[in-house]
Amino acid sequence: MKLHQLVRPEIYKGGKRPSFAAAYARAARRYGFETGRNAGFAKRNNVVVKVKSKHNKDTEHEVPAESIQNAHAHLVASLEYVVPVKIGTPGVTLNLDFDTGSSDLWVWSSELSRASRQSKGHTIYDPTKSSTAKKASGTWNISYGDGSSASGNVYTDTVTVADVVIEGQAIELAEKLSSSFLQDGGNDGLLGLAWPQINTVQPEPVATPVENMINKKLINPPVFTVKLGRGEEAGFYSFGNFIDTSVTPNPITYTPVDNSQGFWQVQSTSWTLNGETKERSGNTTILDTGTTLLLVADDVVDAIYGAIEGATYDDEQGGYKFPSNATIPEVSFAVGDTLYKVNPQDIAFGDAGDGYTFGGIQSRGDLDFDIFGDVFLKSVYVVFNQSEKTVGLAQRDD
Repeated sequence: MKLHQLVRPEIYKGGKRPSFAAAYARAARRYGFETGRNAGFAKRNNVVVKVKSKHNKDTEHEVPAESIQNAHAHLVASLEYVVPVKIGTPGVTLNLDFDTGSSDLWVWSSELSRASRQSKGHTIYDPTKSSTAKKASGTWNISYGDGSSASGNVYTDTVTVADVVIEGQAIELAEKLSSSFLQDGGNDGLLGLAWPQINTVQPEPVATPVENMINKKLINPPVFTVKLGRGEEAGFYSFGNFIDTSVTPNPITYTPVDNSQGFWQVQSTSWTLNGETKERSGNTTILDTGTTLLLVADDVVDAIYGAIEGATYDDEQGGYKFPSNATIPEVSFAVGDTLYKVNPQDIAFGDAGDGYTFGGIQSRGDLDFDIFGDVFLKSVYVVFNQSEKTVGLAQRDD
């Protein structure tokens, strides 16, 4: 086993990131939160909406799947990190979203209409060209309140991810994709790495790739690891016994996972601002590579931006921004009993215009747990252990 390189989709080459509005709306869609005090987006009546302002939470407009009004960005723009996965014999390699917040393995396929298959920039899996493909029972359907959806049937085939070869892996083939997916040229599907119970295949969920790796004793220890990069570096991942201690000199500290909701959810009961520790009794967070931003409670958000001179809430875009030349405070969040510092260059998420920068830390709305997305995960090396229900983190210095 060895460390393998993640891939950054073409639309994110050169260190580009998803737009702020697209990243925030995607999180609202996935977790279905209301605005709370500071969130500029919410999910209402199963539809993602942009609210009018910090002080007026009425709906300004619905957020369609194809684009975000005034933002010119695809809502379902692919994740910032994809992983090459070989499917079939002799096989085809597809770039799939690397997503610890979902549990489906679905791909662009020959089952799609001819027009859909010809969408620019996608590699297609065709089971008729694989000697190991077999039709399986079951169907799948992933639909979102913003109108985007993907659905289809199920095959089994040989799947190779990293150095691990999984025979008889269930693969969800897309027969229908909404137009928002068809406009997204960043990936060829999704590799879900959350817990099996949130897999969407009906009438019975299918085993996820990680579940099969463990059950078939293909990896030992039963872990996968990830280092998300920034800028030109996409980062690395591994499955099995290669835990790269050269990523950071800092120790890996393990903490128990609550997987009752299907996510990698852990305790996060303290945080620090410029060295001052603040307690958050009973708080938890989800470690999610499928969410771009770091989403926390409103009082935490207010404290962070209150410590940045000139920071202000942008009603039009729906979140906090600050002067691009401002001094960013030192911010750390706990996972288990250990605090991890968030790199300031990730807190400075992206250009907000007029000399301002969007903050990578924003409100979780009315959720009662945090979401530690890529803005947090880029500061740590993570070891996910599904068998032992633990997750290990090490502070990175890069």
